[in-house]
Amino acid sequence: MKTDTLTRLELEAIRAECQQLVRRASWVSAGGAVIPVPLLDIAIDVGVLLKIIPVINQRFQLMPENIAEMSEESRTNVWLRRAERGSELVGMVVTRQLIRKSIETAGVRVLTKQVTKFVPIAGQIVAATLGYWVMRKLAYRHVDDCFEVALAARGLKN
Repeated sequence: MKTDTLTRLELEAIRAECQQLVRRASWVSAGGAVIPVPLLDIAIDVGVLLKIIPVINQRFQLMPENIAEMSEESRTNVWLRRAERGSELVGMVVTRQLIRKSIETAGVRVLTKQVTKFVPIAGQIVAATLGYWVMRKLAYRHVDDCFEVALAARGLKN
C-alpha cells in the first residue's frame, strides 16, 4: 500500500486507536510506580515507551521505511512538520536514549513520583497517579505529533 494515501478520516481513526493503546500502557506505568524500588518505575516507563512508540509510528505509516517510500514532497512535509513540532520520535528508529530524553522533559513529575512512593498508601496512590499521568502525557503528545506529521505528509490541513 502506498504510504501517503491515508485519508483524514482514517488518520483520525488511527489516532483514536493509538490513544486507547496509550491509556492501557499508562496503567502499566501506574502499576510500576506503586512498587517501592528506586528507579524501577522509570525502567518500566522506558520499556513501555520502547514498545508503544514504534507501534504508533507504524500505525501512522511513519516508520523510516514508510517515509523513504513517500514522494519527495511528502518526505519534505514530514521533516518540516516534525521540526515544527519539535518531535524527536516521529519517523525515527526509537532507542533507549531517545526515550530517556523524552522522560527527562517530565523531570519534576518523575522526581515527585520517586519521592512519594515511599510514603505509605497515600504516597503510592500519588505515585501511581503521577505515573499514569506522565506516561499518558508523553505518549499522547507522540500520538498528536504523528497525527500532525501524517496530515502534513498527505498535504492535508489541520
